[in-house]
Amino acid sequence: MTKRGKKPVLAAVLAALVAGSAAAYAQDPPPAGQAAGQGRGQRAQVRGGQRAGVPPITRNMDAQQMQIHLDAVALVQAERQLKLTAEQYPNFVAKMTRLQAVRRRLVVERRRVFNELRGLLEAPSPREDTITEKLRTLEDINRRGADEVIKSYQDVDTVLSPWQRGRFRLLEEQLERQKIEILARIAAMPPASGKIPPSK
Repeated sequence: MTKRGKKPVLAAVLAALVAGSAAAYAQDPPPAGQAAGQGRGQRAQVRGGQRAGVPPITRNMDAQQMQIHLDAVALVQAERQLKLTAEQYPNFVAKMTRLQAVRRRLVVERRRVFNELRGLLEAPSPREDTITEKLRTLEDINRRGADEVIKSYQDVDTVLSPWQRGRFRLLEEQLERQKIEILARIAAMPPASGKIPPSK
């Protein structure tokens, strides 16, 4: 597979990431204060068959949208930084996409339990037994999630050389720092601006 041949694979994955985010919003309500029409517009754009790309960064981007953006960026950067061969590329993309899906699903599950826990704590007469049950559910998600993420990383590693595994871990750390920097730039963005300024 040539570099030109890799592009359809990556384009399909980016389309799946964007479509996956739309499905997640359809199942999980947006945060309070976010315009209801925004999610509908995003889903309509995906259904409209427009060409998928890395989702843009905007001031209204929440944590889930941020992760979708970074997942797409990770796939684009991994091809370059890991120096993937033509044979490695499709297998890496498939396994990396599964790892990203596991992490996003765990974020959604944790957010759901936290929302339920918040409702219990704000009740006029909180029930301690129900609160304890939710805390156990959260611990189960954390424990199961850690195992699933480790297994997914191990699956990704099966298609990489030791050097590439090291580069992959550095890339993941780099993206975490980038997330913090983007959040800081979003916070400093003027209200009238639609997109954040490029990093220096």
